Amino acid sequence: MSKIGLSILNFFKKIISFLDNRYIIIGSFFVIVAILMIPKRSVNVYNLKVGDVAPKTIRSEISILVKDKEATQKRIQNALNNVVPILNYDNLLIDRLEKKLDKAFSLIQNRDNNYTNPVMNEFFKSIGIKPDKAIYLRIVKLNPSLILKYAKLSLDSLKDYYIVSSLSKIYKFPKNIIKIHYLDKSNVFVTIPKTSIIGIERAKIIAYNRLKNALRNNAALRSITWDFISRLITPNLSYDSIDMEKAKEFAKKNVAPVYFKISKGEVIVREGDIITRSKYAELNAIRSTQQNQNIYVKIVAKFIIFIIIFFVLYRIYKQIRPKSKIKENIIALISASLIILQIITYKLILYISNIVSYSSPDFSKLAIIFSTPFAFISIMSLLLVDFEISLCLTILMSLTAWLMIGLNGQASQFFIAVYAFFGGIIGLLAVYKEKSRSNIMKSGVYVASSNIVLIVLFYMLNGNSFDSGIIIDLSFGAAGGLVTPIIVSGIFPVFEYVFNISTDMKLLEIGNLNNPLLKELAIKTPGTYHHSIVVSSLAEAAASAIGANSLLAKVGSYYHDIGKIKKPIYFVENQADGINPHDKLKPSMSALIIMNHVKYGVEIAKKYKLSSSIIDIIQEHHGTTLIKYFYNKAKEAGLNPKEEDFRYPGPKPQTKEAGIIMIADEVEAASKTLSNPTSKHLEEYVRKIVRDIFLDGQLDECELTLKDLNSITDSFINVLVGIFHHRIEYDQEVKIDNDNK
Repeated sequence: MSKIGLSILNFFKKIISFLDNRYIIIGSFFVIVAILMIPKRSVNVYNLKVGDVAPKTIRSEISILVKDKEATQKRIQNALNNVVPILNYDNLLIDRLEKKLDKAFSLIQNRDNNYTNPVMNEFFKSIGIKPDKAIYLRIVKLNPSLILKYAKLSLDSLKDYYIVSSLSKIYKFPKNIIKIHYLDKSNVFVTIPKTSIIGIERAKIIAYNRLKNALRNNAALRSITWDFISRLITPNLSYDSIDMEKAKEFAKKNVAPVYFKISKGEVIVREGDIITRSKYAELNAIRSTQQNQNIYVKIVAKFIIFIIIFFVLYRIYKQIRPKSKIKENIIALISASLIILQIITYKLILYISNIVSYSSPDFSKLAIIFSTPFAFISIMSLLLVDFEISLCLTILMSLTAWLMIGLNGQASQFFIAVYAFFGGIIGLLAVYKEKSRSNIMKSGVYVASSNIVLIVLFYMLNGNSFDSGIIIDLSFGAAGGLVTPIIVSGIFPVFEYVFNISTDMKLLEIGNLNNPLLKELAIKTPGTYHHSIVVSSLAEAAASAIGANSLLAKVGSYYHDIGKIKKPIYFVENQADGINPHDKLKPSMSALIIMNHVKYGVEIAKKYKLSSSIIDIIQEHHGTTLIKYFYNKAKEAGLNPKEEDFRYPGPKPQTKEAGIIMIADEVEAASKTLSNPTSKHLEEYVRKIVRDIFLDGQLDECELTLKDLNSITDSFINVLVGIFHHRIEYDQEVKIDNDNK
């Protein structure tokens, strides 16, 4: 792909990431659909402007309500004046200040160099105020401990007060109450009367009186303490401009507009009158209503029908939707994009049919409509998401075709819906069983055949004669079916890349064992390659047993240990000569090398542009498991290791397929240590591994249930019994940590 093409695709990816919000998706989607449903129409209206002379007496032909802008604006202003002011309340201000004082005075306790400038600067810096040498020397000479004690005592007197810098700002608000927002509690608001708030000067008086009562007989200590703490008293209330603006905006939005009524037959202006601003507003309102009432009633009706159908099908899909790795927002984006593309196609076909019928009246407008690729959305949604979404979108777009094309075309509304529905269903069924590129191309033949049959039936139902006109209709209908897979093949890779989806076709491509990356794995790490093949057999069988994506589990298993290509000799399955480089390394270094194969695997997967689901499996297949072998080795060596240093960084498996591969990886590695096992030993062994993984919490974030784990265990046992069926009983307990040698 060219650099320009990649830049365009990456631009769309950035848009997709920005739209990762269901409300933005749904809102944008309905806005675009509404715009696309508006047909082009030019309306000639006789307009009068402010200052013009009315050429005749104008009466209202309809009864309408007109918005009174001036009265509405006054109502808005009253609402804004009644908004309760909001102040931020820092209720922990005194507590923080006292902690600063404790820290500052601890700097000068029992020190010989208290009189030096560095100590003084450090003292004031820890409090957060400008240094004052005179006050500092008085504190040091007198008694720092007592000054600290009475300073905190004085400050404590302000803990229950609401303090502002200036009361005049508070009393400028017409309301007699204030709303207080506690800063340490994001959603806590308390309403208090204005009289509960004091100014900074009043706060200082309260603090001084507390100090005065405590030190009646020690004027010197009282004087220095007050000179010091008077500088620390600050407001704990501040104006919350953000919340205040939100409150004003909310009040403004909740103001009901003021309307006045214009009755049918009422005189708006008389002949010869000057058009004033108020009369212009009335005329403009009437004309707008007259212009829009016919066209927009139909548009609104269509749009409401579309919304009803959409949400009914959405609720149905929510009930029948299979669990999927694809996020709901991504499914919504894909569906919205496909619906919009299909509606644009409808608009384009209708536009072309209008041009053709205008320039060539004898040419069948219906033939152009028959060429619409109705099955496009059915096949695309099946390939990108699932059968259920494809079925729902097929129904939705069939009815949308009835709304948009049937109302304007020559075909009956019912037949357009049936024609679109059957075309979509045939395309869907043609690709359902095998989602390969060759099958997509074959689907065009099936859709074309369906179109031909339906067109013939349409002629029969309408009693039309089979003349030359039917040949044109059949040709265009067949063309609509044959062109569908071509459009799908051209657009599908774009969707696949932009949304980074692991479709079955992409998995089949990268799951080919002749893939260059898998060949490199087989050559550089033959032991790991064999391990991955066995894991894929286990994972595929387990995924099939619980209804998960067996193809994803199989292909993910091929690549889960791809990072071992970087340092193959450090993994036991690739040590053919018996030399283990870990014997010369510290356990911590060995564990780091083992852990890094996950990081290397992600890097290699991104380099080779593997799908996101494969990269997730590579990253998650060890979760946060403990590398027991080297952890125990470090303990035996007396190194007192930290367990977290010997755990994989994660994340834990997020999907059923990733969880299955984690278990299969452990089971396959452990099975290599078994010799001559019986079916009973295999069952006990596999169940122990599954139980240990479960108890370690590695499966907490995926959707595997206990029932699933039992089914997975049974499928693993069946596969392993097939592998070990020639061996005799081996009655020995073996413990191994996957990838840890």
